[in-house]
Amino acid sequence: MAEAAAPALAFHKPRMVSRIFYRFMMALFRGFFLRYFQLSTVHGEEVPLTGAGIILGNHVNLFDPIWVYAMLRRPVYFAANEDLFRKRGLGTLIRRFGAFPKRKAASDISALRAIFTIVKKGGLIGVFPEGVRTWDGTNAALNGGIAKLIRKLAIPVYVCRMTGGYLAYPRWARHWRRIPVQGVFSRLYAPGEIPEDEERILGDITEAIRTRDFEIPLEASRYRRNGMAVNITRVLYRCPSCGTMEGLKLVRPHSTNRVECWSCFSTWEVNAACRLAPTDENGKAEGEWTTLPDYYQRIRSMDLAPIRTEIRIGLAPGEKLYLISRPRFLLRQDVFPNLRTLAFGRAFLTDQRLLFRTRLGIPLDAAVRALGALSVEPGDRMHFTFEGKLYRLTFRNESALKWYDTILRLKGEEKARRDAE
Repeated sequence: MAEAAAPALAFHKPRMVSRIFYRFMMALFRGFFLRYFQLSTVHGEEVPLTGAGIILGNHVNLFDPIWVYAMLRRPVYFAANEDLFRKRGLGTLIRRFGAFPKRKAASDISALRAIFTIVKKGGLIGVFPEGVRTWDGTNAALNGGIAKLIRKLAIPVYVCRMTGGYLAYPRWARHWRRIPVQGVFSRLYAPGEIPEDEERILGDITEAIRTRDFEIPLEASRYRRNGMAVNITRVLYRCPSCGTMEGLKLVRPHSTNRVECWSCFSTWEVNAACRLAPTDENGKAEGEWTTLPDYYQRIRSMDLAPIRTEIRIGLAPGEKLYLISRPRFLLRQDVFPNLRTLAFGRAFLTDQRLLFRTRLGIPLDAAVRALGALSVEPGDRMHFTFEGKLYRLTFRNESALKWYDTILRLKGEEKARRDAE
């Protein structure tokens, strides 16, 4: 069923956090969050208790906004994913804590107005410049608009770099790892220190929020538990050895930490530090432990392999088919915030188009270059925009990241061809 929400959840002016509400909620929950997530704060005094400012952070975990909120002694107004506001109860709650929505299928004028309104009232804005949570524990490219925003606001810029947050609960994982998390705060710029060069601003931010989880001297055996390989195939959607798509499978997922390729029979052990090592015939790790990002970059660099299908989708001469989904629901948003079911069928990705075919026809035939605002949201839901509409494909028992990476790769290759002409 499609999710629906009342028009009352439409975008409006941001709500400033009530002091009474803030103090009451922090008195109830701050201590719990600090102990449960094993949070520690470094240089929290760098962020003053009053005055306008913007705080930037690396986005490594679903709980990042909650952690920043718990570590500081003042409210933080975060720009949040619009999906969080589709359900009335959750949307109302996070608004009370100062969150405001950022839309995908429309311009960010409403979000910008909210930011300037909050800054004018002396609030602290929270932004994750990467825009997305990391899948492999490395930083994504920054949204170039953050440099323009910083120069336009001309207010103090602070940084919170989370360390350990990815290893504690990787985006793909099912289980929490109980690894301590540290938030390191610093001031990046005073109002008069903001550079004129936007490239320099982006470079400074990149270095300041660089995720360093794989530099932690972590004793992986201390946090060992079975089931740590569960769902790692959401990231490693190809075998790192032979390149077989969806080739990895879990080996007794609840009693081991191993994955095996059903094609080439290569096997790896996964540990709490998100590193993998080949195993021998007895299932014991042997050889060098390699980080997940290294394997992920390896499969992303592999050549795309065209596939065949007996389903008629009207391929043009020379058009190559790369991906076919299992039967899925396709949802479309005509009016925010209502996402409604458009069709049930299969998605097909070629080097030119993304198609969705049902028994009754093809309700979606989108050129790859025309797809925008690509993202993968919790629940393996891939969002994209086409002709001003927001679409959602929900993947179950299949890697949504596989589709996301392949589409971005095809878009990049097409752009490179156009630039070369």
